[in-house]
Amino acid sequence: MPLAAKRIAILAKPEAQYGKDAIPTGAANAILVSNPSLTPMEADRAERDVVRPYFGNSEGIPTGLRMKLEMEVEIAGAGAKGNAPAWAPLLLACGFAEKLTAGVKADYTLLSDGFKSLSLYCNFDGVNHKLLGARGTLALDFKNKSIPKFKFTLTGLYGGIVDAAIPNVVLNKFITPVPFDLANVGSLNLHGYSPAVESLSLDLANEVTHRALPGGSESVLITGRKPSGQLVMESVKVGEKDWWSAIRLASSGPLQLGHGKVDGNIVDISCPAVQLGNASYSDSDGLLMLNAPLTPVPLAGDDELVISVR
Repeated sequence: MPLAAKRIAILAKPEAQYGKDAIPTGAANAILVSNPSLTPMEADRAERDVVRPYFGNSEGIPTGLRMKLEMEVEIAGAGAKGNAPAWAPLLLACGFAEKLTAGVKADYTLLSDGFKSLSLYCNFDGVNHKLLGARGTLALDFKNKSIPKFKFTLTGLYGGIVDAAIPNVVLNKFITPVPFDLANVGSLNLHGYSPAVESLSLDLANEVTHRALPGGSESVLITGRKPSGQLVMESVKVGEKDWWSAIRLASSGPLQLGHGKVDGNIVDISCPAVQLGNASYSDSDGLLMLNAPLTPVPLAGDDELVISVR
């Protein structure tokens, strides 16, 4: 019997011990996603490269078996100030630390060690795929008149693929998002200037590797990051804002976005030091746009991107 492509349940639960199945449930750990893409088996291949007295392939043997999940999750608040948003476990597996201030906000700041991991269940219409010890990277995408989204890429240890009933899921922890538009952006500032913005993208670009050496242990590691981004904004005269000097002098300055205006559904994005790269022009509705590459850099360390929910 064929499987339905749109009957999918994604569950994610932080692990108390790396790589040990945390057994997520549909009632407590379901994730509301869009555009999921699962690589059920990703492996390197050891080629035998034997020769015979006739043409043809020689066999290869898979090694370093792992799984990969790519998906999008809407960027929205937690419903109440000081609570963790429903997507928080995914951030922790991408190298963030969590700090909850009761009744005020939830802050997510970067780490360079001590990374959390997830047990992920991906149930495709009754076929369950387990990713254990999962870690990964993320990107943020804000486009005018669209729902802003996280884009996650998570790699996990191969935990098996078996038939299992698709779980009943509870998704009410996921708050309805608001579009990235004039009515819902509370603030947007780059280098002390508030531009008219068509889109903003930020890519954390964690370096994620699957490691399994003889005599060692198998794990998915985050070994570095090189964040980047792009801001597409209306171009203005040099007298209003001199972006060209900022680029030429390699100046750095803050980037701040406040998305949402209602308590419980506000997400703040902050990069305290951002350099602009080689900007280019484009046309949008007959208006000249400036496409500015962004490079967030740390100041005190592990501070080049902060996500706050309030």
